[in-house]
Amino acid sequence: MAGALETRAEILKLARLLGRDPADLDYLDEVPAEDIRALRERVTDVLFDTGDRALTRLATASKVLPVGLVATIGQRSFGPMLSARITGLLEPSRAVEVADRLPIEFLADVAVELDPRRASDVISRIPPARIAEVTRELVRRREYVTMGRFVGHLDDGAVVAAVAVMDDGTLLQVAFVLEAKGGLDHLLELIGPNRLDAVIETAARENLWIEVLGLLTNLSEARRVELAEKARVQELDPVQLEAIVESARAAGLGNEIELLAEALGANLR
Repeated sequence: MAGALETRAEILKLARLLGRDPADLDYLDEVPAEDIRALRERVTDVLFDTGDRALTRLATASKVLPVGLVATIGQRSFGPMLSARITGLLEPSRAVEVADRLPIEFLADVAVELDPRRASDVISRIPPARIAEVTRELVRRREYVTMGRFVGHLDDGAVVAAVAVMDDGTLLQVAFVLEAKGGLDHLLELIGPNRLDAVIETAARENLWIEVLGLLTNLSEARRVELAEKARVQELDPVQLEAIVESARAAGLGNEIELLAEALGANLR
């Protein structure tokens, strides 16, 4: 990803972790994306490692309790944050059983607090239908960063199920903050050409060209050409073109405007 775009995505993810408005972190605009990512991962590690011994003991003790009781305790006593921290300490199959007993709204709360790296085995075992239910709730809350963190931990069936309940604008914004950017080519393959057409139409209608540019800069050459071709067929009037330029410049993406112009077959300077 181009430097400014990568930094923008990392600021969005850090802001979500800290519970802050991304505008509050504008002072990080000139910081390399890898440094912001390192900070985000360090903050996450501190949050999850604090009290790790006590949480491990709780996870061990839960083995002797009925699954239904563990689910009730998690929801009513621990809450989303502690439940998220304990999830990765449970035996994966048991964690999935517990998750199956919890309401979707609470699972969405846990997903927001969860570090997917620590619960990848659990996430990968959750049935696609259940993933779709949680995703639908996250879409309702506009939790783009949360959804973007999970995609790399899902198998193809679960990804297809999740994408199916996302509207096109959400899909584009989730792709922009995707944690596993190397999987974007495969993601486009999974959603199919018809859905990609709809996504580009939505980008034109809702002025999400910065997110499209984020896609372009992370795709293979073949996929980039395909996406650019789809973007090029959109009939953009001068007002839309000006809005695209202003969005790019406001985001500090002056150097990337040429790439966007090439994609749209237009002179955006």
